Amino acid sequence: MQNVVKAVSAQVHDGQLEIVFSTGMKSLWPISSLQFAKRIDGVLTNLCPHAEDLSEVEVWPSGEVIEFPRIDQAFQVSALMRGEVGNAEWMRKLTVSVV
Repeated sequence: MQNVVKAVSAQVHDGQLEIVFSTGMKSLWPISSLQFAKRIDGVLTNLCPHAEDLSEVEVWPSGEVIEFPRIDQAFQVSALMRGEVGNAEWMRKLTVSVV
């Protein structure tokens, strides 16, 4: 049987999303790098969540998804681990702002 590494807890502090894995490893992502978005009238609109919006973070039982239920946003852990923190346009803008 293969050991599967999965997220077991998550929290936001100091402007970062911290995910703790079943191995004890922790990874951090700056909240400012994550794309929070919602479809409004058929248009994908980026959100600027406040601290209270991010105060509740849930890990799905599978350990594969991190959810912010107050703003109905979810991120696949595998995508975050690959550095995919938003859609293609978001990633282009993020890359340009870093260079």
